[in-house]
Amino acid sequence: MAKTRKRKSQIVKVMNFLNTGKNLTARSAISRFGVYRLAAVIHVLRTRFDMDITTSINKKGFATYSLTTK
Repeated sequence: MAKTRKRKSQIVKVMNFLNTGKNLTARSAISRFGVYRLAAVIHVLRTRFDMDITTSINKKGFATYSLTTK
């Protein structure tokens, strides 16, 4: 008998988090979801799921991702 997958994928976790209206940084993605390549997940969300995600770069050069409000 095959195992059913109980865990959500990293892409789904990040998508659901951004849909709540919160911002996400690489550091918070690692601690919350175990996502070490957040930029790659954001790329998938932009291309495959057609999500309008804004990237903000702070003074230290770190990116913060959020959904664009319409």
